[in-house]
Amino acid sequence: MKTANCFFKHGAVAVIWLCVLASVLAAESLTYRETEGGLTTTHTIVITPQSPGYRIELQSRGAGGGVVLQTFRTAADLSTLAWTFQDAGRQMELSARRQGDAIVFSGNRRGEKIQERFNASGAPWNQLFQMGLAPFVLGDREETAFRSIATQGPGELKIGKMSVTREGPEEIEMGGRKIAAIHVRISLSGLLSVFWHGDYWYRRSDGRFLRYRGKNRSGGPIAVSELIEEKVDEP
Repeated sequence: MKTANCFFKHGAVAVIWLCVLASVLAAESLTYRETEGGLTTTHTIVITPQSPGYRIELQSRGAGGGVVLQTFRTAADLSTLAWTFQDAGRQMELSARRQGDAIVFSGNRRGEKIQERFNASGAPWNQLFQMGLAPFVLGDREETAFRSIATQGPGELKIGKMSVTREGPEEIEMGGRKIAAIHVRISLSGLLSVFWHGDYWYRRSDGRFLRYRGKNRSGGPIAVSELIEEKVDEP
């Protein structure tokens, strides 16, 4: 993501984020490598500006060849407007779309038809929060919250609230060089926070998601995901 010459007052989150958005001149491709025990998954994200915000495509490919495909349509602040999910290995095909004061959710899971309607008020819907938390990272708030639809685990196919806490600036090493980052912790909200949390690091200059460390499933090994490649398709 290119940088723009922007001037803003301290705490002017909207202005900061508009500066970052203005710097996106073309589609971007990001590649992340995730290791979980002996398993490796490659996540490829393609971000394309598309009114009113972005179209984001995510392909997750495991070492065994299985592929999960997701698409996201977002507002300018990267909150989710629509989402699709396809996992042939688990026989799941899902879609959700914000319609007025509701999030309409439908699909199939192993031949079972799914039809739900979630309340869209309250914490924003942020299905791809690894990308969607950039405005928070670039701002000065210490805490925020969002909601996301789970595709695995005890909350599978339900929408849950997540809490985000800013842990502070850190310098991390990636690819043999040190990078100024912001560390945040994401957890299930309320009393459920004891069951899961994950640590995420974002580049301090532009809010780009860099690294995740946490458990993807209860009792599982520590998983680590890191950005390994960034590409910009010049117009």
